Amino acid sequence: MKYEILEIYEEDHGCEGLMPGEELMDMVYARDASGQERWLRIPDRIGQNLNPGDTIEYDA
Repeated sequence: MKYEILEIYEEDHGCEGLMPGEELMDMVYARDASGQERWLRIPDRIGQNLNPGDTIEYDA
């Protein structure tokens, strides 16, 4: 599904860091083609180059 990025929140893991094998994730607030808005949790490797206003194809 195609989404327009509205806001991006990068999680802060503090001093605990990530658990072994855990992938760094970002929370992305996005709008789909029907106008529905929702938070998506996407891998940082995908989200690191996104900015508000960008569009992304993502199967949530």
